[in-house]
Amino acid sequence: MSNLTHAIIGLPGSGKTTFLAALWHLIDAGEVTTTLTLDNLIGDHQYLNDIVDAWRRCERVPRTSAASNISVAINVTDVSTGQKLTLNFSDLSGESFESQFATRSCLKSYVDAYEEEGGILLFITADRGEDGMTILDVDAILPDEPEAAEHVEETKEWAPDMVPAQVRLVDLLQFIQQKPFARRKRKLAVVISAWDVVPQPRPSPLEWLKRELPFLHQFLASNGESFEFKVYGISAQGGDVTGDKRQEMLQSIPSKRIICVEETTPTSDLTAPLVWLTKVD
Repeated sequence: MSNLTHAIIGLPGSGKTTFLAALWHLIDAGEVTTTLTLDNLIGDHQYLNDIVDAWRRCERVPRTSAASNISVAINVTDVSTGQKLTLNFSDLSGESFESQFATRSCLKSYVDAYEEEGGILLFITADRGEDGMTILDVDAILPDEPEAAEHVEETKEWAPDMVPAQVRLVDLLQFIQQKPFARRKRKLAVVISAWDVVPQPRPSPLEWLKRELPFLHQFLASNGESFEFKVYGISAQGGDVTGDKRQEMLQSIPSKRIICVEETTPTSDLTAPLVWLTKVD
């Protein structure tokens, strides 16, 4: 069978680095059964070891601007089919994606990556602020008769990061639908990171996406000729590493801390989105 290369998209803070740390530990340690097994790693071993060490100690996985220069590729095999695939993690900081949105341009190497057969992992985070607020939400919390302002705040110059994350993500996906990118239908796994912060009772990941990021969901649902998508809720750490349960988390088998939810049933197999991307229907 031919190799597949899956691309990774995600803005800064969307969980790509923590996912990579947990994935590397999962397939390297062999503590739980996974569908994908490790072949070899290409890239910065030291950086990978550093983030995995932090992940194992239940510490925040470091996210620095230096990660924009890190390129890691993991070659794995699907033991159920024998399919070989490559996971390319480049620009773990997400800075190039922000730059692409702001400058309306990207590197040729980025375009070339989408010439390969394979799907896309799109990272967003459930640990977010007001990005999902609509004008109706704002109107509900404003007073009926606003008081006269005592002073006028200084006008801020517009910046790309003022644009809601879901709008920037839709823009990144629209890039891929146009030349010079090869136009074809691609599988896209939406990874909602920090799933543990979603309050109970938790909806399915798909329902969360519909409720919290309706513009992104509507774009995916209405562009079936370009994307076949599935949504996953993932907690690569398994909980809040700064909270009261950190000591309890440290006592557990690291691989079993991981939470991966497709519909409503959680598992510890973080490779599930990758397996779905690889599966031929």
